[in-house]
Amino acid sequence: MKALSLACASIALAFSGFSQSADIDRNNIQQIGPVASITSQTLSAGSHSDALTANLATALAQDNNDIRIFGQDYQWQSATAAADKGWLGYKVQLSVDRFTQGTLTVNGLNAPKIYLNGTLFNAANEAKLKLPSGDHQVLIIADGNDAETDFSLDWQGKTDIDAPSFSQTKTQRVSAEQLFDSEVITSLNLSPNGKYLLQTKSHYPANNDNKPVAVTELINTSDKEVIYRWQDSAPASAAWSNNSKQLAYVADNQIQLLTVSDISIDIAATDMENVSNLHWYGDNVLFSWQKPFKADEKATNKRFKALEDRWSYWRNNSQIYLLDKDSGFIRQLTDGELSSNLVDTHIDNNTLLLTRHPVDYKQPAHGLTQLVELNLADLTETQIGEYRTFNSATYTDDGMYIMAGPDFMNGLGVQDPKVVVNNYDGQLYWRDANGKVIALSKDFDPAIGGAAKLSNDDLVLRVGEGDRGQLYLFDLSKKRFSKISAGMDMVNRYSVASDLSKPVIAYAGTSATVPQKAYFMKSGKKSLLFDSKAASYADTRLGKIEDFDFTNKHGHNIDGRVYLPVDFDANKQYPALVYYYGGTSPVTRNFTGRWPFNLWAAKGYVVYVLQPNGATGYGQAFSGRHVNAWGDYSADDIIEGTQAFLKEHTFVDPKRVGNMGASYGGFMTMYLATKTDIFAASMAHAGISNLSAYWGHGWWGYGYSGVASKGSFPWNNRDLYVDHSPLYHADKINTPMLLLHGNADTNVPVGESHYMYTALKMLDKPVELIEFNGQDHHINGRQARFDWWDATLAWFDLHLKDEPQWWNTLYPDTASANKDVAEKETADTSSVK
Repeated sequence: MKALSLACASIALAFSGFSQSADIDRNNIQQIGPVASITSQTLSAGSHSDALTANLATALAQDNNDIRIFGQDYQWQSATAAADKGWLGYKVQLSVDRFTQGTLTVNGLNAPKIYLNGTLFNAANEAKLKLPSGDHQVLIIADGNDAETDFSLDWQGKTDIDAPSFSQTKTQRVSAEQLFDSEVITSLNLSPNGKYLLQTKSHYPANNDNKPVAVTELINTSDKEVIYRWQDSAPASAAWSNNSKQLAYVADNQIQLLTVSDISIDIAATDMENVSNLHWYGDNVLFSWQKPFKADEKATNKRFKALEDRWSYWRNNSQIYLLDKDSGFIRQLTDGELSSNLVDTHIDNNTLLLTRHPVDYKQPAHGLTQLVELNLADLTETQIGEYRTFNSATYTDDGMYIMAGPDFMNGLGVQDPKVVVNNYDGQLYWRDANGKVIALSKDFDPAIGGAAKLSNDDLVLRVGEGDRGQLYLFDLSKKRFSKISAGMDMVNRYSVASDLSKPVIAYAGTSATVPQKAYFMKSGKKSLLFDSKAASYADTRLGKIEDFDFTNKHGHNIDGRVYLPVDFDANKQYPALVYYYGGTSPVTRNFTGRWPFNLWAAKGYVVYVLQPNGATGYGQAFSGRHVNAWGDYSADDIIEGTQAFLKEHTFVDPKRVGNMGASYGGFMTMYLATKTDIFAASMAHAGISNLSAYWGHGWWGYGYSGVASKGSFPWNNRDLYVDHSPLYHADKINTPMLLLHGNADTNVPVGESHYMYTALKMLDKPVELIEFNGQDHHINGRQARFDWWDATLAWFDLHLKDEPQWWNTLYPDTASANKDVAEKETADTSSVK
């Protein structure tokens, strides 16, 4: 009945004939000018008019205050009938709480150009707008007044529901463009003495053909002054010398050396294509040099050598080289069929630490890491060990740290031998000079993700602590972990001064409702390096966030959080979206990313994010419930959690709740649809519908399954591979299902969505499948990302808000199909009567 009512609503709107028409009150329109600068051409004339106006539009769109043009001050003010000569700018904010369509007409201006949210929409006096819910800025730049016609802006809605509000409000709800385009720090690299910082910022400017602009700066940490800047040729694989006097990096297929004292740049080596991972070794530079595999261009077939041969890069070979920076001589240190990966160096012992990965499927996770020590004096090698779980290693003066899963060294890090552990739950180990290994983090619940060593062999760790990413200091002498107060939910990147014994750290991150900030910390005191909120979100209104945990039927605490809509009113009834991963990782408290919870809240949804059993960062027993479960615990947690959430939050309409997830979360979405009808609509992105197919075809399917399905295969655990595959229970699905997938996905091949689409189509169940051309597992392209977000929100607007207009605009054939179905059902009903 719901599909019929939506279709009938769409038809009724199409034939209603009503529309909303109004002149926009001038008090809601801001004007700047006339600006009577003497020029040889008007704004709209000349060979560079588009670029000239675009630059002006960028400045005007961002500036709500006075603006100074060639020494003359101009102010934004309420629109008037300007009589003086000169170009004019007008600005108005349109606010819509649903997808809205209509025509904006400009009267009384010469050669107007209409910009929507900072981008040129039309160089004419009319713009047919299609506006998703949110706040939108219309900016108009014109050569001047039309002497014969009074200035006005007119809105003509397509129907009577297309009625935006207009204002001079200086704040707005967060937009997709802000979340994707705003400038952020993408890398930090602190010198060993802590005096210098190399940082890279990136953003997407308006009118730049969807291409980012990155700027790398060398900064003096004492006064935050920029010493040097790269833009056209950014430094890659940058590494500081041990004495902090030089910076080695790759640019223009060269290894270049920057000397900080005089900012001179020397070319140490040329023709360095495919060089990466630079690392100083005394006064010389180590690096990895890859030789890409080149197939026979005439070959008509490929014989696979191993499961890894599905990886397009597996036949590439990478080895370690040492560059003498004075002479330019390069010495090759490793060779062989297996690539050698540089892990760390110990210059006092004249050794390197390397890893290699031979083909070996004998035990889960069906891969092997060899840890090898290379003596540079004679290039002899000593194999330290072979491991099924291994993340990284770091030399100390008299031993080394190793990071791996709990099963490392026959379960050395396992808390409870009765628990089948999840080896994605990172642990820390110590190996002394005699080869004895002890577990350091067995009783430390946060999952260890990365480490940076100080001069006294203490570590600064980045850990997953529940749904937060935090910094900890590990004191080796006391075997003690202590939290470093970073002041944010998620530390996403950090760098330490490795030549000092006390933590001096540069780091950047976000909180759930706070955009990126970056700090320089010394002696526990922080100084601000960067504030995205001030730069890009100063006039943005965000909804509030609340924690919501519950205790499941097994007595486990299930962590969760709730995002409230902007301008929340507890007396209203809201639709809600439930998001989860359900796999081995928590859904972290990042401000933005591929899953923009703050954007969904800005669109009028209450958003509930929960961390079901199986996620790391909550202890080994919790994360271990991911293994050989494939939905068993997590589905129950999501259903129980949603019920508890609805009981607690009475302002959410229980009949208008949608759910979604991606990858393992996409599997969870399909799996849940076979278990419950609690959700009114579902979206699965890149989900797994057939566990056997994913295990056998996904690039990392067999390897991931070696952790998630440890010891289980299609031939020895049919129940897991069949009964837990949503495909084999598709007949139980009643919830309308949207399947999204990149058609270049190598992680979860697009066939996983096709299997479910075929099944639901054959069963005549409500389903949609949308492929994103050329996109892999993650939808990363700028416009593709916006289209992906739009499809998701339009789907939920259709089913949870009874608002089909956005979906039908994106996919017009859907509206036609709904119309045909509705007309047929209406005719059938009439004939019965």
